[in-house]
Amino acid sequence: MKRLSRIGLSLVAICSCLLVLSGPLISEPAPIPPGRLIDIGGRRLHLNCTGSGSPTIVAESGLGAFSTDWALVQPLVSKFTRFCSYDRAGYAWSDNGPALDMVEETADDLRMLLRRAGVEPPYVLIGASIGGLYVRAYQRRFPEEVAGLVLDDPSSEQFLDFQIEGKDKVLDDISANELRAMFEQRLRTPSPPRELPKTLEAPADRLPKEAQVARLWALRKLLAKEPIIPSFVAAESWREEFIALRPQSEGHQLGNLPLVVLTRGLNTDERHKEVAAGFAALSRAGKLEIAAHSEHEIHLYRPDLVIQSLREVVRETRKKTAKP
Repeated sequence: MKRLSRIGLSLVAICSCLLVLSGPLISEPAPIPPGRLIDIGGRRLHLNCTGSGSPTIVAESGLGAFSTDWALVQPLVSKFTRFCSYDRAGYAWSDNGPALDMVEETADDLRMLLRRAGVEPPYVLIGASIGGLYVRAYQRRFPEEVAGLVLDDPSSEQFLDFQIEGKDKVLDDISANELRAMFEQRLRTPSPPRELPKTLEAPADRLPKEAQVARLWALRKLLAKEPIIPSFVAAESWREEFIALRPQSEGHQLGNLPLVVLTRGLNTDERHKEVAAGFAALSRAGKLEIAAHSEHEIHLYRPDLVIQSLREVVRETRKKTAKP
């Protein structure tokens, strides 16, 4: 099974990869969570915070990815500030929510989680893949809480492809009705059952052994319980959020907000780099870094570059708060 959060993969292909697999829900015992389970109002989310200092870095994972995926970054970043990774509703140790991967729920859940855990702003948010959309959505809703952003090969509507009536269309070129029809068609003609993965593929096999064990359990648990990921509700929320963020694509809509955009250096093209440069242009302080020798999950291929980028953004935010 291929990695689930690869940005160049079409949404149709993602849906096919993540159809329910054969058999009932897995009954494997859950590994001990590295963090805490925080009640956000009748359900709990898993939050793992280490280190100390301000601003706090909060990591948002990609589609089908987990808090464990930051295990190469979190320990080293925790030496110079606090780092919090977490699992969205329905992922790993976190309880289910109303809808998996929906933008509005994700932003509201994260804010409630941080408040209930006593993790006060300001935050530097880092988002990987579709997590880049979630952190931008959080910043759009709560700009006073976000001191800086790092986008780790972020998803763009221009690279999320759907097959509509036999033609490939990107997310910002289709309507809600077309999107719904595509998902209904997928549900009417499901793919054959697949076996649950027994091992992790690259680049997750770069994680420490304990994190690999937990990640494989979390991946099997996620794949066994959901009929289709993303759901129409999640994909439609992505479409609506990209539309809401569209005015920010022109000019420096984030002002002087410290921002680093990381884009992969392997399996890419000039169009991908242009889109990444557009993300960096959202802020006058925006900076684009091409991650040499890295594919999509830069925090797994090049944790050193991610750590360096976080350090830069933290340093800039501290300079701003130190000014009279």
